[in-house]
Amino acid sequence: MLPFSLSDFFVLMLLFVLVLAACKQVLKDVHYRYVLAVLNLTYLIFVYPQPIHFLLYLVYSFGMTALLIRVFRFRKKIWGVLLLLLPMLLVKFDIRTYQYPFHWSDVLSFAGLSYATFRVMGFYMDAQPESKLPHIVSYFNFLAFTPTLLIGPIEKFSRYVKTESTGFTNITTDNFSTGIQYLMRGIAFKFVLAEITDRYWLQQFEFGSNEALAMLSTMYAYYVYLFFDFAGYSWMALGLGKLMGITVPVNFSNPFVAVNPQDFWRRFHISLGEWLKDYFFTPLYMQFSRMKSLKKFPLTRQNVALFLTFLLMGCWNGFTLNYILSGALFGVYSAIHNWYVMTCRKKNRDIVFGNLPPRAVKWISIFVMINLVAISLFIFSGRCPFLF
Repeated sequence: MLPFSLSDFFVLMLLFVLVLAACKQVLKDVHYRYVLAVLNLTYLIFVYPQPIHFLLYLVYSFGMTALLIRVFRFRKKIWGVLLLLLPMLLVKFDIRTYQYPFHWSDVLSFAGLSYATFRVMGFYMDAQPESKLPHIVSYFNFLAFTPTLLIGPIEKFSRYVKTESTGFTNITTDNFSTGIQYLMRGIAFKFVLAEITDRYWLQQFEFGSNEALAMLSTMYAYYVYLFFDFAGYSWMALGLGKLMGITVPVNFSNPFVAVNPQDFWRRFHISLGEWLKDYFFTPLYMQFSRMKSLKKFPLTRQNVALFLTFLLMGCWNGFTLNYILSGALFGVYSAIHNWYVMTCRKKNRDIVFGNLPPRAVKWISIFVMINLVAISLFIFSGRCPFLF
């Protein structure tokens, strides 16, 4: 049983909340992580479909980060990054061993591998030579926290440990009320609005139809469906986190009112956007800035870094044409917008909207972004007939 897949999962989470509330009466905050670890482990062993795979990855990632930090002292940090990415890359490429029909995914793949990898990568990139190794129990909870195990958001270890350290203190009537509100919002999004959108709009046209009306309708339907489905998961995770004493970061904030690509990624899958910015775009841009051949071309440095960042985002979902093209298209959107902003600053005027009223500019920008995002997500969905 995967998180949020069946009603039994919510019953189990209610039991977890009651256990934590009861333990708060007799234990201190310092004991919270141990109680939470027992609950997370209970879910993994008795409910989660691939517990051995997950625990093997936990041992590998903890041992590898300890080795990289304590023994190799971050020499050639790129090699550490590749070693931590290795399990996910083997699964994504679905590599077989020589002369045998053995798939690496048979022993390495588990639901939530990508999110776990990004969390581990973030921890490694944030660590310094003088950093202490994470407490093994907190590290386990960081990767195995049941509400965020499958769908994120992508949490930072430092932020997670901070909220875990006051876990029992965070279990209050106010947080309980807020958590219930978030949980109900997520349930409404996922099981009502997403279901209605899928059943009565998205499924009304044949998958992969090349009729103009079918493609247009599917394009918008999938965008709406994906938002309600994914945002629903995220709000449910945030709500259960509140109930269990863990503050989960908000992952969605009205993406339909975004006015440009940068604004969109501040609103849609926020944790992924932040991760890509902190651990890929910024280091890549800094690397380009140190290259003599690019020192006189700041716009080129930014746009190449932007494009490669979103290309990586596409590859993160899978090494198939629809994912790669979708990510590349978001990269093109971002590069064009970046050029537009830089040019407006240089010329001290808006080269597109001129003297239009700000309100008109805002609504035109929202309309344009909705359509650009819908096109890219239509490609992402694999429903575009031109990619078959």
